[in-house]
Amino acid sequence: MIRLLVYIDNSLGKLFDRIEPATAVGTEQLSAFRIFFGILMLLYFLPSWSWLNEVPEGFFDPYLLSFAYLTEDFPPPSIFTFLDVTVIILLLLVTLGIYTRKSLLLLYVISGVLFSYSFSFGKIDHYTNLFLFSYPVLAFTNSGTKFALLPDRKLSEKTQKTSLIVLGIIIAFGYFTAGLAKCLEWVDFDLSTNGFLDWIFYCFFHSENQSLLAPYLFSIPQFILEPLDYLAALFEISGFFFLFKGKKYWVFYLTIASIFHLTNLIFFNLSFALNTLCYGIFIVSPILSIIAKKNKPISKKWIRWLVGLSITVAFVKIVQISTDLPVYNYHNYTPLVHIELFVDLVLWLFTISCGIFLLSLGKTNLHRVAKGEMMK
Repeated sequence: MIRLLVYIDNSLGKLFDRIEPATAVGTEQLSAFRIFFGILMLLYFLPSWSWLNEVPEGFFDPYLLSFAYLTEDFPPPSIFTFLDVTVIILLLLVTLGIYTRKSLLLLYVISGVLFSYSFSFGKIDHYTNLFLFSYPVLAFTNSGTKFALLPDRKLSEKTQKTSLIVLGIIIAFGYFTAGLAKCLEWVDFDLSTNGFLDWIFYCFFHSENQSLLAPYLFSIPQFILEPLDYLAALFEISGFFFLFKGKKYWVFYLTIASIFHLTNLIFFNLSFALNTLCYGIFIVSPILSIIAKKNKPISKKWIRWLVGLSITVAFVKIVQISTDLPVYNYHNYTPLVHIELFVDLVLWLFTISCGIFLLSLGKTNLHRVAKGEMMK
């Protein structure tokens, strides 16, 4: 038994050593990204569960393996309102760098519990699955030790590296599971069936996703449809290959993944913009760090502006929830669905631009940037 445990430990050590260069991100970069993360969450991606107060009890049908299954019904309305306000305060603390690590872990626990209730109607929306891991991943890094009003206690470099490695594995594994299903269903060498075409009809006619360039889907030549099935499946199952190959390959894969999501947004109106907060840890954070270093003379002015903005946004959101005013909830607020598409479009374009810039640096500068060092 001891030999088995030692073997497993050594194998995991070798695996992590192989992946570490691809997922390395400097502390200053993570700290800059933490602010970007917090502001985006407060302004745009803010989760809210107060709408569950209006859901009839008869809709409560949670999955067996969920926290909601442990309860007989939805909690009292005051609980959802209280936790909505708590989430806003915690996100404000993360943005300002006050008890960052504890706040991120609390956000992970609260979100995990509350999403089990919002997904208790027989359908689980998987756009949040990957995003939720960004909370504990950032918590077990030193993202709260710089650009912070009350810096966290610094963790070891090994802990930070391990946390980022785990996120890389989660992203690659998530894509692999999605790609494996496509390989079994879409890669059939049968020209009479097509998975891509099935999605076109489902999204356009069933879900009525008909914005942006969706109407032009029907202009795609038929001979292109079958190769698209194979390319999608191949791309999704190849994540681990790029993760093992090194930093430039991993940045390339995440950039292609962002282009993949951008394409889905433009043609299918399917947005997984929350994933920018996961991919961004690897490809947006270095850009934010470079911008911060080049603008050091005005950094104090920017900090005051960001602090004021964060507090103002948090205050407005809390007032909205406390007074029953309409609260914007990402992916769950119909009046602004078309605006969401364009904001998501901008976010994906920004993420892709960051990835392309990093790829243009060359191997040496890319590794220097990854460590938080200045380019040559």
